[in-house]
Amino acid sequence: MGQPIQTLPISAAALREVDLVGVFRYADTYEEAIRIVSSGSPKLPDLSKLITQRFKGFEGILDAFAMAGRVKDDEGNLVLKVVVDTTV
Repeated sequence: MGQPIQTLPISAAALREVDLVGVFRYADTYEEAIRIVSSGSPKLPDLSKLITQRFKGFEGILDAFAMAGRVKDDEGNLVLKVVVDTTV
């Protein structure tokens, strides 16, 4: 949960027109969410598009963290979700 009191750069958020939304995670909802996403229902959007940048191996971790701290990558694409694939 982090610290009970957080400091946020409100002027930076306002300048970039960022909306801040508080979210409370609900217990015991992961199993249902995994079931829904795994169902392959045609009613679901293409969730793979949520991962916007991928890095391979442990050697890519520093670059992945650097990318996750950015708004856009070098090609101007939005950085939304960065994933590091460490499988062999």
